[in-house]
Order: sequence, then C-alpha cells, then structure tokens
Amino acid sequence: MIDSSLKVKLENVRKLIRRDAKTHLQNLLAKIHHADIAFISSHLSDIDRRKLWKYITDNEKLSEVILDLDDHDILTALEEIEPKTVASILNLMDSDDTSHILRLIPAGQLEEYLKYLKKEELLNVEKLLHYEEGTAGAIMNTAFFAINCNTTVKEATKSLHLAEHLEMVFYLYIVDDDNKLVGVLSLRQLILNPPTRKLADIMVQDVVTANLVDEQEQVANYIDKYDLLAIPVVDEHHRLCGIITVDDIIDFIRDKAHEDIYNMAGINQEELQFSNKPIKAAKTRLPWLIVTFIGEMFSGLIITFFQGRVTDFLILATFMPIIMAMGGNVGSQSATVIIRGIALGKIDMSHTGKVIFNEIKIGLIMGVVIGILLALIAPLLQSTREIGLIVGIALFSAILFASFTGAIVPIILTKLKFDPAVASTPFISTLNDITGLTIYFSVSLLLLSIL
Repeated sequence: MIDSSLKVKLENVRKLIRRDAKTHLQNLLAKIHHADIAFISSHLSDIDRRKLWKYITDNEKLSEVILDLDDHDILTALEEIEPKTVASILNLMDSDDTSHILRLIPAGQLEEYLKYLKKEELLNVEKLLHYEEGTAGAIMNTAFFAINCNTTVKEATKSLHLAEHLEMVFYLYIVDDDNKLVGVLSLRQLILNPPTRKLADIMVQDVVTANLVDEQEQVANYIDKYDLLAIPVVDEHHRLCGIITVDDIIDFIRDKAHEDIYNMAGINQEELQFSNKPIKAAKTRLPWLIVTFIGEMFSGLIITFFQGRVTDFLILATFMPIIMAMGGNVGSQSATVIIRGIALGKIDMSHTGKVIFNEIKIGLIMGVVIGILLALIAPLLQSTREIGLIVGIALFSAILFASFTGAIVPIILTKLKFDPAVASTPFISTLNDITGLTIYFSVSLLLLSIL
C-alpha cells in the first residue's frame, strides 16, 4: 500500500508534468527524497516518466535517483538521457555503482558512455569489470580509507579530515608498507587513545575479510554472521583492494529474495523487463508449465493404470484430491525450508543426511496426525471402516515420501550447481502428484487384498 504522503507527491508530480509546469516541478523534485522520486517514476506512465528525467537538472540528485531504480528501469532511464549527461552522472557515483550500471548497458552502446568518463574513474571501473559478475571483486568500492600501521593517532585523525570524498568511514583499515591488511580500528577506539600512540599498538589484528573471488552470497553471510557495517576485500596476497559496505549487501539480499520468489513460482525475474510484451512474458513461463503439463499427464496415466486393477476405484477416487493436495503442500513446505536454509548458509552441505532425516521425522509426525484424521472422517463419507484405515495409511505414506522428496531435491540440485529455488513449486508439486498417486493406489491395492 502506498503511503498517503507519497501518494500526494505522486499525484502532484503527475499534474505538474501534464501541465508542463517546469519551474514548479523542478522545485518540487528538489524537495523530494531521491528514493521517493524513484518510487514515483515507477508509477508514472511511459510518457510521463520520459519527461520526468528532463526536469531533474541536478546531476547529483539524478545519480541518487537512478541508483534507487530496478535494473530494467535504470536502462530505460539512461535511454532518455544524453550520453554526455549519463557520463557526468556516472562520474559522481562510487566505482562499484558505476561498474554495476555499465554491466547493464549492452556492449554495443557501452563505448558511447565510456568516452566521456574521467580517466581516474575509468581506470577504477575497468578494474571492477575485470572481475566476474556476482563476486566480491565486482561489487567492492575502491575509494576507501586505509592508513599505514606506523601512523600515530593524531596523524590518522588529520588524514580522516581530508577523506570526505571517500566511502563512508566505518572502520580504519590498517596496512603495512606492502599494502597488506594487518589490522582494523573503529573510530571510537581511535578517539579514546592518546594522540602519540601508533595504530599498530592499538589495532585489532584478527580481521574478517572477503576474497576478490568470493561470491556475493558468501560476503552477505560474513556481514550477517559478524554484524559488520563494512568488510574489506583482499587478494590472494592479502593486499587490500577495496571494501563492501552493508548497503550494497542489502541490495544484493533484496534482489536475491526477489529472484527466489520468482523462481519458486516457475518464472524469471527478467519477465518484469517486458511486462507489456505478452509473447516474451509467456516464453519465460512456458518451460515450467510444460514440465508441469508432462508431469500431470503421467499422473493421468497412473490413474488409468490403477483404474482397471482396483475394484473399489470409485471409492478411492473420492480421496484423490486430498492425497495430491497434501503431498504437494508438504513437499513445498520442506523444499522452502531447505532452500531458505541453503540461501542463508544455515545448512552445511557436508551434513545433508541429518537435514533430510529431520524433515522425514517432521513428515512422520504430520503424516500420523493427518492420516488418523482422514481415517476417522473417511467412514463418514463411505460406508465401510476399512476404507478409512486404507486411505489413512495411504495418506500417511504419501506425506512421508513428500517430505523426503521436498528435502532431497533442492539438496541434489545445489550439489549439481543448479539454483534450488527453480525446483520448488512447479517441480516439487508435480513430482509429489506422481509419487503420491502411485503410493496411494499401491498401498490401497495391497490393503484391499488383505482386508
């Protein structure tokens, strides 16, 4: 739901754009926070959005707004701004933000922007573009504050006063003469120590670091585990190369969460880039729908196979929707728990047996409860007590197996280097429909022959 004050701002911007009230609109935009302008732009029509960028004349404000946009909206905005102006905006950004935006720009258009970048900025960005996307090296900021270990507290304080152009200083990173990271110091520790003391005598030597090739997810785990505001990035020789601040990691976590949500629904996050192009949007959804279609065809074949072998098929068919729904839900629950555990680093992939066994135990408890419940209710729908026992045991078996498949499939996909989120809803549900029906009819056929 849109905040009431933000809704008022949105309506005012719309009215002023349509009236072409340039002066009034520029004054209004100057007072609105850049994050709110980004939000407003996402709720404007394509025509109004194109006009909006022309009314933001402050390049620094424009750079902040662009960084608050989604990747697709960033590209759309850049298309409406002159390349020279875009370069001016990029020059105002931190190197990590600049490299992120340049990675979004198609290769054929990249040269048009690069020729306007400042030489120093271009060198910094080229370093970051050298690292593989999704690694610590690709998202680190090279404009950081580091100081030699032989520096005194007084000298370090003076240096801090001159470092206003660098990334926000949360910690002082201490390096030796070879630029190797040897320690870290908080601002509080710096202030509380005598001016003549050397940093080498008061620094903390046990520093949590990220390597240039570490994946962003691993960096996020470091920051979460050690409650850091920033983390230094080092190379294989432990030389300090840059820092990653918590705000950059929050952006990654948010994007990752969105990606997982889309994947769990069997769609691609890129679909948002062509939400007004039905054919392309359909192409991103069709693959998993086809998998589901094929799976459900197998379910139909299973029903046909057992239809001619179970004399009480019509009685058993009454409870088929329960079996399919419960199996699918239990499997999805287990898969969601495992996927989240893997994403947050809570599950050790070298001890997956324990995780799977734990999910089976949970499935055992749920299967007993739901199975007994169905066993008690089934005789009320059908005339015999035996049918209650049969479907109750069958449902218990289906739930138990669903908890197993829901746990093991994401783990297998992770070990095969696939994203486990893509297996969640479409794949797990279809798999459990097939196995659930097979177990249901097999158990029922066996028990009907005995009872």
